[in-house]
Amino acid sequence: MDSLKDIILKSLEVTSGCTEPAAIAYCASFAGKFLQEAPLNFTLAIDQRTYKNAFAAGIPGAGDRRGSEWALLLGFVMACPENRLSIFANLDSDALSRADQLHSADLITVKLIDTEGLLIHITATGKNNTVQARIQGGHTRVDLLRLNEDDLPLDQEAISQKTTAPFVDELFVPENWPKIIDELYGDNELQQTVRQGIAYNMAAALHGKKYVHADGAGLENLVMGAIYARMNGDPIPVMSCAGSGNKGLTCMVPVVSWARERTMGEEKEIRAVLMSVLLTNLITSRFGEVSSVCGAQYAAGAGVIGGILYLQDKLDLFDGAYNNFVSAIGGGFCDGAKGSCSMRGNVAVSAAFNAINHARAGFTVSSRDGFLGNNFRETLDHLARYNPLVARFELETIKILQNK
Repeated sequence: MDSLKDIILKSLEVTSGCTEPAAIAYCASFAGKFLQEAPLNFTLAIDQRTYKNAFAAGIPGAGDRRGSEWALLLGFVMACPENRLSIFANLDSDALSRADQLHSADLITVKLIDTEGLLIHITATGKNNTVQARIQGGHTRVDLLRLNEDDLPLDQEAISQKTTAPFVDELFVPENWPKIIDELYGDNELQQTVRQGIAYNMAAALHGKKYVHADGAGLENLVMGAIYARMNGDPIPVMSCAGSGNKGLTCMVPVVSWARERTMGEEKEIRAVLMSVLLTNLITSRFGEVSSVCGAQYAAGAGVIGGILYLQDKLDLFDGAYNNFVSAIGGGFCDGAKGSCSMRGNVAVSAAFNAINHARAGFTVSSRDGFLGNNFRETLDHLARYNPLVARFELETIKILQNK
């Protein structure tokens, strides 16, 4: 159980702005710290999915400056890797001015790399020195840092970290979840991190209300507004989950709001969020942190189902509710992190509650239908088989973005 606690704990990290631009800026900040002279050129080798996710995502405090190149330049001039994924929180006018000067000089060459996992490899060259920094396999997993020919010290614990580690079979069985949540809740550090995440994400939901003008105050609209604010580049901190702030918002906000509407108390809402976070991580482990499918829907949406059924003491309905859910959202591919992700989050929450309501009323779709299985694990196994196939037509999204 200690290893599970560590995985869950490490999957929760405060981020400012979209995770992919923040990761690019984090990587570039090492180059800014160690080059110590004016850059003559940059090379950014980046996997296609991270490029896709950063393309239209807003950067907090950066105005219309969006995408991988701006993220790189802003990270370079800030040169503060100690801020990790919250690097944009301290963005100021001086950093913007220096980044604008570098951008006008057109110093960046971008190389898209066809690889399954996350990859950000930045090479910054000055008159006398060259710095390389590489993130691979996780948004903060720096596995290469080099000044000229000399390797610089790395965080060995971060390198060994597996953010999408395989999970044992018992974790995919709903009847085991109450005991697992009891043990997770007993860890003080994890409990405090979830409490912090709830505070950040509920504040983001409150902030995002100004963007949603449709009638009604449904939980799906709270998620929608928070995601839009984040993708818009509003300077709001968010607790990410399994490599995504949008997953963090989606898996936490509806569960906490539902519990608070019924005055169920802090302990219940933390336990339910742990349930939602666990499921979000389980499903992410099958698709990857940066994937071809929409993580807010596939992973965090299912997390909402688990969290709400936990609060209702009805986890025995999860298998049927999950099949109802994926029957509705299955096929939702990811075309990047951007404002329209707010609609994806809205649909995920709506579909999650719809799936629960039908399951509680006795309606569940047949396991003989399409890719569905007899239980959560079997359905997830079938669904994951599509992932490499979806990745093949993901290339068309990259072409569309590059032509914009």
